[in-house]
Amino acid sequence: MNTQIIRPPAFQRPSGKMTGPGQLNLANSVPTKMLLDTTPAEYTDNISDPVNHRILPGVAGFYHIVGAVLFYNTITDAIYCARLYVSGVEVCSDWRHAAVSNRNLNCQCDLPNQYLSATQYVELFAISWSGDNWVDIHNSWLAVQRVR
Repeated sequence: MNTQIIRPPAFQRPSGKMTGPGQLNLANSVPTKMLLDTTPAEYTDNISDPVNHRILPGVAGFYHIVGAVLFYNTITDAIYCARLYVSGVEVCSDWRHAAVSNRNLNCQCDLPNQYLSATQYVELFAISWSGDNWVDIHNSWLAVQRVR
């Protein structure tokens, strides 16, 4: 007799994380997709899509989504923003103001209870309103975890 309890597939909780390298010289006021191309070894659910720089959960449900962008070479009195998109629609943004030049500035979107269908995907973008094209991205990351 087998006494082991095995949950059905509906209870599986896919999770994924992707990180991206630095990106140089963001175009002023233009949303720039973060080139998320690395999946840490501990994320084995195979829901990341490094070719298209997005996460595809593949299972409908409610997800906790977090994305962060670390800006570098900031300009004083400029505005910076990280944005999360679900299948091309903005669902979260974090706006920050740089008080000092040449500092790191982190923008992070945290969306704790976002419904995703089995076919939707999540992407991370950054925008700089610095007045020039000199601002860089030091690094970026996006994480998705099914919560129910």
